[in-house]
Amino acid sequence: MTSLSLLKSLTPPALWRLAQCVRPPSASKPEWEYVPEGWSAAQRDAAIQGWNVASVVEAYRQDWPSFLRNIAGTGPLGVAPEAASAGRDNPILHNIVMSFGYALLRAAGRKDAIALLDWGGGIGHYYLLARTLAPELRIEYHCKDVPLLIAEGRRWLPTVTFHADEACLQRQYDLVLASGSLQFAEDWRATLAKLAGATGGLLYVASLPVVERAQSFVFVQRPYRFGYETEYLGWCLKRAEFLAAAAKNHLTLLREFAVGHRPVIVGAPEQNEYRGFLFQRAACGLA
Repeated sequence: MTSLSLLKSLTPPALWRLAQCVRPPSASKPEWEYVPEGWSAAQRDAAIQGWNVASVVEAYRQDWPSFLRNIAGTGPLGVAPEAASAGRDNPILHNIVMSFGYALLRAAGRKDAIALLDWGGGIGHYYLLARTLAPELRIEYHCKDVPLLIAEGRRWLPTVTFHADEACLQRQYDLVLASGSLQFAEDWRATLAKLAGATGGLLYVASLPVVERAQSFVFVQRPYRFGYETEYLGWCLKRAEFLAAAAKNHLTLLREFAVGHRPVIVGAPEQNEYRGFLFQRAACGLA
């Protein structure tokens, strides 16, 4: 599958058609680009607004019915939570969903019920994925994200506990999930430490862009082709540095996952690969 085909499979059809007609604010700039000055770029570039913008909420709202259709039945779960595509057999997306299922079941062990914190969980897509993957497991689901997404999530999933602040970190969970979210924290080390402290069992950091040789660096993504009227900065972390930080927080690596997603970051010192990391917190045995 080409990069363009993958991007199209992750994009709602209505937004994809719109993207063909609307010229992005800077068509000369690549979608993914290395930012040598790091996070200070957000102070000089007004286009870098992050995730708490109305256009992202609207895209999620439009995609919700398709997401519900895609996870129904007995077909493959090679789907993106935020995508409206009818396809269900994307192997990269299948890797992401099935890897989450593995982490979920490892956290559950022989328990009938678990508490799960989804850090950066949007409007709660992974709650429904968890129920699909483990229908007999009772899940006390907590979701932390930016205020606009949390408000939308409460509309669709009233039984989920949503958090727009860090009060959710004042307790512990059987599983803490940070899927495609840790890289968007400027102080990722501090965030990792908080997430480690919130788990009484497992921490799953998923869809994290890493490199092997270069030092950790910052990139910008310009997702205008998706209809998102925003840009956001993120970390591409040196794998060894990330694992060392995890070890300092008493996290033991149980399993590493290859996602297969390798977006080209123009100008980067090394090209990245998205991977997942399932950790067990020290002194917390599996059930």
